[in-house]
Amino acid sequence: MSSTDIINNKSSDPTLPAQQPAMSNTDITVGHALPSEAAAIAKIGADTFTTTFGFAVTPEDLKKFLAETYVESAVLADLADPTTETFAARDAAGKVWGMVQLVRDVTDPVVSAAGDPAPHAHLQRLYVVTDAHGRGIGTKLMAAVEAQARAEGFKTIWLSVWENSAGAQRLYGKLGYRKIGTTEFPMGDCVHTDFLLSKIL
Repeated sequence: MSSTDIINNKSSDPTLPAQQPAMSNTDITVGHALPSEAAAIAKIGADTFTTTFGFAVTPEDLKKFLAETYVESAVLADLADPTTETFAARDAAGKVWGMVQLVRDVTDPVVSAAGDPAPHAHLQRLYVVTDAHGRGIGTKLMAAVEAQARAEGFKTIWLSVWENSAGAQRLYGKLGYRKIGTTEFPMGDCVHTDFLLSKIL
């Protein structure tokens, strides 16, 4: 059950307009996330994860996971972590519509076994709010991570995606990612299966 299989969410945040028909892909820019955007990023992450996985875990496990991962303090910690690069997708007004992370030097054993044993770049937590889904924002975010990884000399990038997320798997396949194995994603008493995908940069 990976965060990279969550590419859209239905946010109840009143600061996110229900409809933005005038917004297009060209209105969105991707850049390094700012501390001032931590609350918005945490909100997107919490809403997305709850919508996608809330039915598959106990309320207690969900509450604990969100409190550890998708709160403003956790996002600020990620922004301060030198091994993690967080990117945000913004419109012309500065509103955050999506985010993604590049994690350096983190490799699943299956990833290493499938190719070069050197550290690989890890793409994780790809989120785009539902109101902006289908406008290519997720693809822009992934391109930013891949460009950063390539500039830093990484030869391979990998991600994990929940086995039941067919839509996300189709997107990654179109972008050149291929399945190389599986891994487990434990949450409390529940253990979910993720597919591991990899791409040569």
